Amino acid sequence: MIAAIITTSALLITSILLNLNQMRKQEKLEEYIEDLENSNTNYYTFYNDLKKMSNESYSKMRQIDRIGSFESDDEIGFIFKDIKLIIEELNRKF
Repeated sequence: MIAAIITTSALLITSILLNLNQMRKQEKLEEYIEDLENSNTNYYTFYNDLKKMSNESYSKMRQIDRIGSFESDDEIGFIFKDIKLIIEELNRKF
């Protein structure tokens, strides 16, 4: 009878320790998933903000150079064309 009580007690203690260990692992995984969700939300926000800024910049550049004076200027035209290409590429990617 005593052997059965000792065996049952040992199994109960082992079960409790295993359950506590599994609970800690589960909590760590939940924290990891929460961090991933926050990271995805931050990335999505960054992406949308960048897309909005790119579209606004492209619209402003087209409005500023509506007659082509910047693009045709030798000194300013080189940089203007590079910036315009970068913004056009960003708009295509988004």
